[in-house]
Amino acid sequence: MKKIFLNTVCILTISTLLAGCSFGGSSDTANVTVSKVKTAGSISDTVYSGNVVSAEEVSIIPSVSGKVQTIDVEVGQTVEKGDTLFTIDNTDLTYKLNQAQANYDAAEATYEKTSGGTSKQAQIDANQALEKAKNELNDATNAYNTAKSQSENNTLVTSAQVAYDSAKSNYDRNYSLYEGGAIAKVTLEDAKNKLDSAEAQLEIAKANQDTALKNAESRLNNAQTSVNSASENYNITNEINNPDNTKAAKAQMDSAKAALDLAQHQLDNSVVTAPIAGKISSKSIDVGGMTPAQGASMVLTNVDSINVDIKVTETNINEISVGMSAKINVPATGLSYDGTISTISPSANEKTGMFDVKIAVESSDENIKVGMVTDVTLAGDNENDTLLVPQESIFKDGDNSYVYLIEGDKLSKHLVTLGQAKNQYFEISDGLTKDDQIVVDGSSNMKDGIKFNIVKSN
Repeated sequence: MKKIFLNTVCILTISTLLAGCSFGGSSDTANVTVSKVKTAGSISDTVYSGNVVSAEEVSIIPSVSGKVQTIDVEVGQTVEKGDTLFTIDNTDLTYKLNQAQANYDAAEATYEKTSGGTSKQAQIDANQALEKAKNELNDATNAYNTAKSQSENNTLVTSAQVAYDSAKSNYDRNYSLYEGGAIAKVTLEDAKNKLDSAEAQLEIAKANQDTALKNAESRLNNAQTSVNSASENYNITNEINNPDNTKAAKAQMDSAKAALDLAQHQLDNSVVTAPIAGKISSKSIDVGGMTPAQGASMVLTNVDSINVDIKVTETNINEISVGMSAKINVPATGLSYDGTISTISPSANEKTGMFDVKIAVESSDENIKVGMVTDVTLAGDNENDTLLVPQESIFKDGDNSYVYLIEGDKLSKHLVTLGQAKNQYFEISDGLTKDDQIVVDGSSNMKDGIKFNIVKSN
């Protein structure tokens, strides 16, 4: 038992000696990081991380959807207001416009006939128009049935599917051979390229088949509308002229004119133009692809007007105001710019709990670009000689607050009276003077009167 006790004593003694040699130096010297007491007028309240954004950015969302026919710009290209950005396939839109024009012409003719009296020639014309509309409906019905059958049987996709299956089988076979070392990597890559090409052709064939069915269905609907319109016209021209018929014909003509204007508007909007001057900052469409069902096809940015967005805590939001000056530093370029706070969010962001603040950059140039990260300092009008110390320099002893002060070659424990917390600082209302040197961080053996070794000075 004595041996075990002695071994335990030896272990404890050695552990104590090792602890005395750990970080923090010898027991009579403390390693410290120091900083001078500063004033509100000598430091910026804080450095905010900001992002460069355009003051004017427009998401290009076309009012008509469809297959992209041409793209006239590239990302980064500068455009003027009214320049064409891209066009959408207008085949169906043109057909709808022609149909709307025909419906309007028929409605207009009906109105003129009913308001001027019914004649034999008007009856003949109405009958011919009805027969023509019925013939078109018959042709449209046959075309739709054919397209529907092709879609159900995948007639237009069969050859592309066979080509894809063959390419897939060929790739799988070559992959197995490559894994076994029987073929070179270039042979496998060639098989993969053929597979990718076959897959793309298969997707195009499927899209074309769907488009053909949609176009046939649209033609059928329009033909049915034409028959209905021609039938109404025929019935009206064969009725005795009366005020009610004239009024109905006028309403039908007005409705047809509204439909014609809408069709013309949609056709015009198949050519998408720039609503403002600027640069194309992003593009999410390709020729042959469909415009996005949700989201923008392009984003147009006015690079001549630049803002910087920062987020401010609730502690500091009441210290800033619209019109306050800002200094904006761009670490990526080393350049600095002056700015002015232009807007302050009236409420905090629900997710971050911080307030969004926008700063207008003055005299921006081509070196500051949208998306760059910045460091922003704000210059208020209320800077003063209030003493500030870093929060980590404050130590607690019950309800008392104190700091370690550098006095000669020793540390001195000083009681201080804390004021308002200000970002990473505390205001000191009593206990320190300007330019006193205090400990920000130190080893665990710090105490009043101990000697020190400065390892870092902030």
